[in-house]
Amino acid sequence: MTETTEKPVIETRKGKSVWLTLNRPHIKNAMNGEMIAMLVEAFQRLGADPDTRAIVLAANGDAFCSGADLSYMMQMAQQAAATGTNQQSAITLTSLFRGIAECPKPVVARVHGLCLAGATGLVSASDIIVASNNVKFSLPEVKRGLIPATISPYVVQAMGVQAARRYFITGETFSAQKAYELGMVHELTTPETLDAALDSILAELDSCAPEAMAACKKLVRDVSRMDITADETHADVAARLAAVRGSAEAAEGMMAFMQKRKPQWVG
Repeated sequence: MTETTEKPVIETRKGKSVWLTLNRPHIKNAMNGEMIAMLVEAFQRLGADPDTRAIVLAANGDAFCSGADLSYMMQMAQQAAATGTNQQSAITLTSLFRGIAECPKPVVARVHGLCLAGATGLVSASDIIVASNNVKFSLPEVKRGLIPATISPYVVQAMGVQAARRYFITGETFSAQKAYELGMVHELTTPETLDAALDSILAELDSCAPEAMAACKKLVRDVSRMDITADETHADVAARLAAVRGSAEAAEGMMAFMQKRKPQWVG
């Protein structure tokens, strides 16, 4: 694939995975309107692509992402004041994080350097986070007179309520080690072993059933909001198992296991 360096997002297919690489390294990959629109479109399109097994969210340069471009944010605020479109511009940004979280394909974030503000939303909405141990995280919105509103559903879920209480209102920087301890980061590596860890995870995803992985993503989202004592919850999860157990994927997976061979997944 030919890479166009002027694009704020570079899309590259590597085997069964597609890499979406943030490409505004001169301003630490700060997100502007064009980058946001490209990411929203890509996650929607790749989520429906049967040839894509997983999506990697990565970045060029010395930082993963420094959050939203403040000049873009100021422009949105000025336009909102003039046209009354404040709510709509915020919804557009929200659609990015929701699009990552609800994408049927596994999304793996490859994090290095800096991960600030809205970038923590990109990471928290992803399914698997692999980070170098030198990454600096921060939610500095309060230091700009803002709040991390659109990313909050995902960040609070990723780091927990108590941690969010602190880091939302202090805006302080915290380490990759701290993010790992909070459960926000799944794999903590050295800069030299970051790609090896990522490759290992992608290999695991390559071996899994595509439709089952999509169903698992939805299962986690739904069950996290359910009352585990309610009869409706147990009826719901039993129905999901029954539906999947009768699928062609399940038949192939169980037969392959009994025959001691690799399953031949469709898609």
